[in-house]
Amino acid sequence: MIDRVRRLFGRGGSGPTTRRRVSRREREEFQRRLVIIGITIATVLLVLILGIGAVYQYLYLPHQTLVTVNGTAIDRADYWMARKLTLINEVQQYSQYAQFSTGQQATQYQQLAQQAQTQLGTVEQDSVDPGTLSQLVDGQIALQKIGTLGLSVTNADVDQLLAQFFSPVQTASPTPTLGTDPTAAAWATATAQAEQTATPSASPVPSATPGTTPSATPSNASTVLGTPGAATPGATPAATPAGTPAPAATPNPQQAAATATATYQQFKTNVLDKAGMSLDDYRRLVARPEVAQQKIDYKLQSAVPTRADQIHAAHILVATQEAANAIEDQLKQGADFAQLAKDKSTDKTTAVNGGDLGWFPRGVMVKAFEDAAFSLQPGQVSQPVHTQFGWHIIKVSAKETNRPVDVSILTQLRNQAFTNWLDQQRAQSSIKWNVAPPTPTPTPAEFQPPAGAPPTPTPTPSPTPLPATPGASPAATPTP
Repeated sequence: MIDRVRRLFGRGGSGPTTRRRVSRREREEFQRRLVIIGITIATVLLVLILGIGAVYQYLYLPHQTLVTVNGTAIDRADYWMARKLTLINEVQQYSQYAQFSTGQQATQYQQLAQQAQTQLGTVEQDSVDPGTLSQLVDGQIALQKIGTLGLSVTNADVDQLLAQFFSPVQTASPTPTLGTDPTAAAWATATAQAEQTATPSASPVPSATPGTTPSATPSNASTVLGTPGAATPGATPAATPAGTPAPAATPNPQQAAATATATYQQFKTNVLDKAGMSLDDYRRLVARPEVAQQKIDYKLQSAVPTRADQIHAAHILVATQEAANAIEDQLKQGADFAQLAKDKSTDKTTAVNGGDLGWFPRGVMVKAFEDAAFSLQPGQVSQPVHTQFGWHIIKVSAKETNRPVDVSILTQLRNQAFTNWLDQQRAQSSIKWNVAPPTPTPTPAEFQPPAGAPPTPTPTPSPTPLPATPGASPAATPTP
């Protein structure tokens, strides 16, 4: 081949250089062959690059493991479906919020709906959303650990959940409502009647201050994956098909079945198909974890006692140990605890009440505070106690065994039961992240008193003076 090229350009292979005239036709033929060879090589390279890209995009990426939970892998394909489902839910909810809003608030919700709609088209190119991946991890943990509570999830349980979701007939919950202690319930009723506070009318949508951007996630957006935290377990999966009118009367079985079928078809078209999910995917990624978390949550809430050993305490919160030591010295010298709380405590919510926290059982306060408080006897005052909120001086005024738990505190304990359990299970699980793990939820920056703490007194407004009449003498101020 080399000799032939040389001959074309007038050079022999190995003998003395000879020159011969190369015809124009031969030169054009040679150039044409070079072009063909170049095009062929470029085409092969392009096909190779496209093939590698297709293999990477459609074979490697979908099966890439993002996180492993106790040996169970969650791959990118599952994440993509879950993320699309979340965004579809956000689009629907923000659009509904916009319909019930006006002015700047409606514009903001419309912008958020459009933002979610745009993200829906770029899920497979965008970076992994930590919240969505965390929901998948939490759902997997619930499914793996439900047996430790003597519970299980069956196909019949999943079928029942889906039947309730698509059926036009609202059936009673399979789990009865948890009750409260009768005495605590009577206290709550008496308190509500005594306060006689006016209840403001509920806004149809979350309020958004003009000029600010509402939260990027609707309040119940996470229910699309059935994850507690932002939404309480037991809520019906979100992304309900829009446009299904509520029946005017209870349908007969045939009508109910027909409506459920139509609702499912609408849900499939409006949600599942857009998310790239099959019904089996929905059962596996959404319905089954939802059932597990509902069952776990109900059992944990049922275990929260309605009566418990409690203390009535107050505290003074300051920023430094030096300030706490100074307050401790003043108390030893006979200073009034309530007055010092009003004057010195940085916890302004309870300071106006002399630092009063009311009655509370264990499980409400942070551990260091709780251990110190429950070690005291009525009338005793603690040494300075350090928590993430600062330095506390605690005084216990009363103790009582088997006291009814205040309704608001009982609700608080029940609501945090699943979260506490899930945190514990996460800590005990082997979770291997192949992407950056989600940032832990920050600890509250401010001290939160128990739900049953005395409310902050509403200051009595001073009488508004009447406008002075022109030409009249100012009214004399009465002497107190």
